Order: sequence, then structure tokens, then C-alpha cells
Amino acid sequence: MGEKLGRKRMLFIFTIVMGAGILLQTASHSMTGMIWGRIIAGIGNGGNTATAPVWHVCRFTVDLLLVSVLILLLQVETSHPSAKGKAVVKEMSVNVLGFVCSNFVTLAFSGLMTEAQWRFPLGIQMVFVAIILAMVPLLPESPRWLFARKRDDEARHVLQLLNDDPGEAEEEFEQIRSSVKAEQAAQGSWSQLLKGGLATRRVLLGMILQVAQQASGINVLAYYLPVVLHRSVGLPQLTARWVASANAVSFWLTTSASILFVDKVGRRPLLMYGAGAMALAFLGVSIGVGVGLITPGSHGAGIAATAFIWLYFTTFSLLGWISVPWLYPAEVNSLRFRTKGAALATACDWLFNFVVVQTTPPGIHHLKWGLYFIYAVFNAAFVPLVYYLVVETQGRSLETIDRWFEQNPGWLVHKAGHAADGRATSTSVNSRALGKLQIADDHEAMMRAFAVGADDEDDDSLRSESPVTRRGSYPMTE
Repeated sequence: MGEKLGRKRMLFIFTIVMGAGILLQTASHSMTGMIWGRIIAGIGNGGNTATAPVWHVCRFTVDLLLVSVLILLLQVETSHPSAKGKAVVKEMSVNVLGFVCSNFVTLAFSGLMTEAQWRFPLGIQMVFVAIILAMVPLLPESPRWLFARKRDDEARHVLQLLNDDPGEAEEEFEQIRSSVKAEQAAQGSWSQLLKGGLATRRVLLGMILQVAQQASGINVLAYYLPVVLHRSVGLPQLTARWVASANAVSFWLTTSASILFVDKVGRRPLLMYGAGAMALAFLGVSIGVGVGLITPGSHGAGIAATAFIWLYFTTFSLLGWISVPWLYPAEVNSLRFRTKGAALATACDWLFNFVVVQTTPPGIHHLKWGLYFIYAVFNAAFVPLVYYLVVETQGRSLETIDRWFEQNPGWLVHKAGHAADGRATSTSVNSRALGKLQIADDHEAMMRAFAVGADDEDDDSLRSESPVTRRGSYPMTE
């Protein structure tokens, strides 16, 4: 659907679906209605987060981690290679700001004994659904998707809007046009994706990072922090909710601060240092909870465990784990498998989100300190996983990443070149010059394959109802 409808229509349709689910939950008077509302809202949110690893907006839900990235995909496809990380961190900052709001809404309504305790937190999500529906028509469509639909003029206009330098916009136009047409010559299918090879490897890398993000334990603490602070650390319930809300504010500040260096430090070092620090944080939580169980009258162990929980949220947000796993599937996959790769990665995220959320309450009850030790081990294991398998994408255009994989077909990448300019060996290759050379070499073959020229008219049979009519405005209908 994503390739046929485009990023904007996908987001618009699934936001409507999500809104319908929210309304059904809010008005529900039975468990059956509530379950159907959750299912419908989940379909809408799942469709958005699958479209997302390219565009971005945010939504507000108050189930605890109630704000989700909905549109990272277009952001990756429209961002300059040196600013993709910043664009995603900005989105994540808004995401976490919604998490802050959700914590304070939960705190404010937790003392009520009426239906308003849960109906208002559910219903308030519709405010943000309305904002998304109002803003989507104003956002630009992905230039790469427009190229794939043979709408070159619109793609050129979008690139001109996104680049201050007309010459740079035209150069990027030619590079992307060449890349898209070359990939269209071999359309990616599910059978090609599942038979192995580079495409499978690239999709699996995105899926692995999404699984690792959930297995890092973020939703053990994000969903259940008041429960963890009350049952494991020993804080009173009201105090636990206040501490959780204060931690959410700190989480938002550190997420926002990461914009200062996310595109200056590579994805690999951020993820490795972050995983190491998160392992230490969970180890500290485990020891604090264990000591607290042995000496229940001591407050020191509870304070230490709370401090390590804060350390975990700080390192998770500052050192890339909040943003890179969402950004990475859109960066690492080729255009013809980008939508499929993003969808599979997002499915992995929600699947393991479900596993973590369902296993945490019994884990707290039965394993006690051992639950947090398990997540310390997981995070420690992610350091070598990133070192040996994860390819550096920071500072690279999507076209340069394609060439890197062609030059490095092996799974182990710890000895491969990870320079931002796309060097796979010690030989220096200027990516822009290579892009121009490729365009010149492939021009005649591509023109024969597609029977189009730079000035050809757009194919009306492929045109959707979202023409570019004025600067910065892309309405959904005529």
C-alpha cells in the first residue's frame, strides 16, 4: 500500500483508522468494545509507524508510552545526509514531550474513582489526531516516491524547497533520479527479499536494531516505572508517580540535548557506548533492588536503584538508542525494499514491545532483582553485536549506502571502512563525483529501459490526487 498510495495518503488513512479506534475505546461500555477499539487503534498506529520510518509527526496516547513516531520515512528521504539524525531527534523530542504529558495526565487522574479516570486520558488523544490530519496536507511528499511515480517535476520542486542552493538541488535531483530509475529496473518482491543476499541482510539489520531497542529494557521502565519504583524500590505509590513524572521531564531534556552531536558522532559508536552504559545502569538497578530485599529498612538501596534508573533513561536518550533504531531501517535499506524493510522492522518493534510488556509484571513478582540483571546482560551483548554487524550510515546519502553494500558483501563489518564519505577501502572516492560518473555511464541504458527523458511529461496514469500547487503546500485532493 505504501508504494502505491505514497507516504502522505498512508499516514492520513491510518490516522483516521487510529482515531476511530480511540473513539471506540473512549465510548466503550463493555470489555468487547474496549478490545475492538484497541485492535482498530493498533492497526492505525501500526500502519503509521510502518510508514513512519521515513516521515514524522507524533501522536499522544496515555497508556504510559503514549506518543509514537509516525513519520520517519519521509524525513529520511527528504533530509540532507548530514542532518538525518537531527531530524529524527527533533521528532523524538516531540515524542518524549508527549510521554511527559502522559505521565502528568496519569498522575492527575490516578486519584479519581470515577470513569473519568480512564475515559479522559483515552479521549484526549483525539486532539492530536486532529492536529495530524490538519498538518499532513501541508507536508511535502517524498521526492524518491515521486521519482518512482515518474513525477519528476514535482520531485524537482520538493528538492528546491528543501535546498537553499539551486545548484545543489539540481545535483541531488540527478543523483536521486539516476538511483531510482536504476532500482526500478529490478523491482523488489517479497520472494527476492526472502531468498537471501544483500537485500535480506539489509532488512535484517534494521529488524535486529528494532528488536535490540525493545530488549534493552526501555519499556520495562517506561511502561512500568511507577510500578517498579513502588514494588521493587519500595517508594509509596504517590511518590513513585511524582518521581516517574520528574524522570520523564529529564528524559525529554536529554533527548533534546542529543541533537547537538547525533550527526557528529557515528551510529556505531553511539550505540556501542550507549549499550555499555545501559548495561551498567541495569546492573546498578539489579544490585539496588537485591540489597533492598535483604535490608528492607534501608533507604540507601532504593535511592541507588532510582539513580541508576535515571542513568538508564539518560544514556538511552543521549546515546542514540531512542532514535537510531527507528532511523536505521530507512537508512540501511535500498529504495525498492525500503517500505518492506521499514514495515518488517516496525513489526519486530511492536512484537517485542508486546513480549516485554507482558513479561514485566510476572518478572517483577517472581524474578525480583533477577529481571533487571537479565536486561543488563542483554545490553552488554549489544556492544559486540553492533561492533561486528551494524554498518555505519551517519553522514552518507542513501545512494552512497547502496554502493557501500555492493563493495562489502560480508556480514562482519568490524574491519570494513566506515568513513562518512562512503569509502569501503583505503581508496578515496568522492561520492558526488561518483554519482555524476554513474549518471553519465548509465544514462543511455536507463533511457532505453524507461523510455523517458529529463523533460518528459509525467505519466497521468500514475499520478495521485496530490499535485504540488504552491510553495510548501501539498493538498490531499484537487
